[in-house]
Amino acid sequence: MSLTAATPPMRLFAGRRGLMLVSILLLNFVVWLDSAKFSLLNPFWSADLHLTPTQISGATASYLLGYFPLLLLAGIMADRIGAKLMLVICIVGVTVLSATMAFVHTYEEMWWRNFFFGIFFGFLWAPSQRLLAVWFPGALNARATSVWMSSCLVAGVIAPAIALPLANHLSWRDAFLIVAALGIPALIMLVLFTSNKPEKLRGISAEEIALIQQEHRGATVREKLTFRELLTALKNRSVLTMIIATAFATTPTWLSGPWLPYGLITLEKVNPDTVAWVSPLIAAVPVLFGLVNGTLVARFFGGRTRPWLVLGPACGAIGFALGVVLHDSSWVLWGFFIGAFAFLCDPMFWGTVNSYWSGIARPEVTGTLNGASAAMQVAVGWILTDQSGKWINSAAEGRAQLDTVWIVGAIVFALAIIPVLLSREVRVHQAVAAKAAPATEPSVTTGGAVETRP
Repeated sequence: MSLTAATPPMRLFAGRRGLMLVSILLLNFVVWLDSAKFSLLNPFWSADLHLTPTQISGATASYLLGYFPLLLLAGIMADRIGAKLMLVICIVGVTVLSATMAFVHTYEEMWWRNFFFGIFFGFLWAPSQRLLAVWFPGALNARATSVWMSSCLVAGVIAPAIALPLANHLSWRDAFLIVAALGIPALIMLVLFTSNKPEKLRGISAEEIALIQQEHRGATVREKLTFRELLTALKNRSVLTMIIATAFATTPTWLSGPWLPYGLITLEKVNPDTVAWVSPLIAAVPVLFGLVNGTLVARFFGGRTRPWLVLGPACGAIGFALGVVLHDSSWVLWGFFIGAFAFLCDPMFWGTVNSYWSGIARPEVTGTLNGASAAMQVAVGWILTDQSGKWINSAAEGRAQLDTVWIVGAIVFALAIIPVLLSREVRVHQAVAAKAAPATEPSVTTGGAVETRP
């Protein structure tokens, strides 16, 4: 027997749905820009506040301590109450907390400011993915999620060009105030052009609603789920193993935040203005890859998601390992492998895992699953970042002082591959033709027919 699924027009930015996606992209860009500039300006605020390496890592890690519990809570609340409200809370809180950096003058004030910033930051991740899963089903979800991931990463491209010149020629406090103002247009677009369900968006046509429902293959997508339904999804073995994978998969990238600019500006003595124009070129690599990741997932490896969820952490491990090998080489080459090649893990893993959640469970629980997985990732990231200041070897020369940081990161990247391989496969297709056959293990296909593997 052959099962074939019709393929509707696959356009991301068409109609009101496209406007909704633009709103989500702008929101994520602004919030991640706020986060990126904090780590980027580490050499400025740490010198101004006279902080030691241990205090630098402590201040940086404090926002992760506030961040990770809210990731799970925001995911559950997005599935139970609505994702849009969670995102409104996020952008309002992040904008206010970003502006308060102008009034920080001690390590203790910095620690608590970052802690509360992390709490509001936690309302971003899972609700964003929940909306994408509802508005962009099937194979289109892989593309939408990958573009969304690029909007997060592009903040790393833009941040040096904005924050470093402001900090170098005005002050680091001015940089925080100016970027905070970007939260206002992001909030306006969020309120006007997003909704928890397509049919609730003002001005959307009946034809566009019908198209989205067709992409859901006739499944009824509900705005809210019960706690029992959310807990049922967490009992799936592959859900649990993939959540464990997410605890390690992109976690080491948190180490790059404080220590990459520290290695370049503090240890290598590179002019901040030079870093401001070279860093965007380096950071553009994972961003550009993120724009095509969803297409690659759908077209290669038979649409299977698991190879991409393995290749991402593998790139991270290789990039960090080469950061150790090349600590005496050109700082541009060193920065490329730590800040670009290793960061391919982000679009490859997070740009794919939302499609995995939609396939292994139902789209409405992606908020909870993303919240649980991101909370695990940030919890481990908090431990790594908090301890990383103790790994700086002041007896070494130059960038070699950071070698232990990158070695630990490479090991954590590699550990993520094991639970991915223990998880069930999910395939993403625009159209699938599958023949019924005896099976020993099911393979879930999103956006098409369900297949079985012999």
